[in-house]
Amino acid sequence: MRFIAKLVLFIAFIACLAWAIMKPGFDSVTAAIVTLGTLLGSFVLEKKTDVSQSQHVGPNSTAIQAGRDANINK
Repeated sequence: MRFIAKLVLFIAFIACLAWAIMKPGFDSVTAAIVTLGTLLGSFVLEKKTDVSQSQHVGPNSTAIQAGRDANINK
């Protein structure tokens, strides 16, 4: 995720945390927990999406590698 999205998530977490401190309740605490989970998940997701495609092909073979659907017309 981009820096701006993480910044917005952080600000949302701070706002929900302040809400939970000022007016404790099921809804405010749940919002704080969900925003914290989303913020932490954005860091985990960023590390997992940095995967590149890799392919090993033997001699006398044809390999087709595509990021989406591949149509082969022979």
